[in-house]
Amino acid sequence: MMLALKTSVLVALLAAATPALAQPAAAPAAPRASYDQVVANLRSPEPDVRRDALRALGATAYPEAIAPLSQLLTDPLDDIQLETIYTLLSFYHVEKPEVLDRKGLRVRPTSRLTAAAQRIYDLGPYGLIPQPVPVELTNGLAQSMFDANPRVRIESVYALGVMARPPLDGYAAEALTRLLQDPVEDIREATARVIGGLRVATAGDALVALLNDKSTRVATAAMRALGDIKAWQSIQALTDQFNYHGGKGPRAEAAFDALARIAHASSQSLFTAQLSSSQPNLRRLAAEGLARSGNREAAQQAGNALVNDKEVDVKLAGAYAAVVGSGVQSGGVATLVSALDQGAHHEQAMAYLVELGPRAIPGLDQALASPDPATRERVALVLGFIGGEQALVLLERARGDGDLRVVRAAERAIARLRKTA
Repeated sequence: MMLALKTSVLVALLAAATPALAQPAAAPAAPRASYDQVVANLRSPEPDVRRDALRALGATAYPEAIAPLSQLLTDPLDDIQLETIYTLLSFYHVEKPEVLDRKGLRVRPTSRLTAAAQRIYDLGPYGLIPQPVPVELTNGLAQSMFDANPRVRIESVYALGVMARPPLDGYAAEALTRLLQDPVEDIREATARVIGGLRVATAGDALVALLNDKSTRVATAAMRALGDIKAWQSIQALTDQFNYHGGKGPRAEAAFDALARIAHASSQSLFTAQLSSSQPNLRRLAAEGLARSGNREAAQQAGNALVNDKEVDVKLAGAYAAVVGSGVQSGGVATLVSALDQGAHHEQAMAYLVELGPRAIPGLDQALASPDPATRERVALVLGFIGGEQALVLLERARGDGDLRVVRAAERAIARLRKTA
């Protein structure tokens, strides 16, 4: 009975999404296409029929349409493949790809290969809409990542990064690892980034091989990914990179960032030494590494060392380390929460609060009373990643907020927590 009800609702949505032909006033309404017929049209030999079916199903935003739509990811026509990617992205993120027409997206002239999906990926996880991720979707993107058209390849990679859920394994994970050898620099960079984001732990050796890539962007993306997947086998290679470049420049900084994400005990002396670095980014990363190391005394030391740092991002890292080392009584949570209304640093503060988990709840509780709606919205988004009963209680309160953005953020967060429960 429930399936019949869902199908009837979907058919009604399809009819609303499909333009009706003009009819004389006295003529009866034309029969509405059934859901099954529209799905069947996705396999039509006629491109216009496939495209119309794609748009009709996409307009419904109904999760049941994701799996059948995914078959068009390997359509023989590039423009249908690209439109399928953009349509599927709209199911998973509150922001939609900017598309000019059926042949592609609106792109500023550039020497780099740009992607609409990259813009969505770069927004981070807070705008994700909880949806099922059928294997037809991940496998379809794994195939389109090897399309002859570089634009289809790069859009597929970033789209997978948006729509799949970590940790990724199986066919799509293997495909990403193989794609690290793509001849196009932008695609290698995109692949390394997405491997890190999706925590493809099996890609460690392939990422290490990219540390000496001729492209600095590719090499630094590979280092970030090694940090994200916590590839312990790369610690020596990353340390060598940092030392080889004298602790300066993008490659040295990326290597240090990766080490701070892995946060292995063997790197603690290096982190401690960089707390007094003249480079703000190294001081910040050193505090992060010590905070994640599991050594509370070292984390407390980092918090004390950076409490009065003149750089805001470094001071926030010190506050994060202080909470890890000394607990909420350190005042670090209050420092992080106060940064939620700062446009330049709110994302950094949000990331630290998520890492702190339940320890951040008391400060987030107070921040829900902030007069700034953007702060309250960010609190709801953070709570959705922290999870737990306390977070749900606060999110239920946020659902009654007078600002629609806060309400929607709270509803997405609640849906996410219930889906992962």
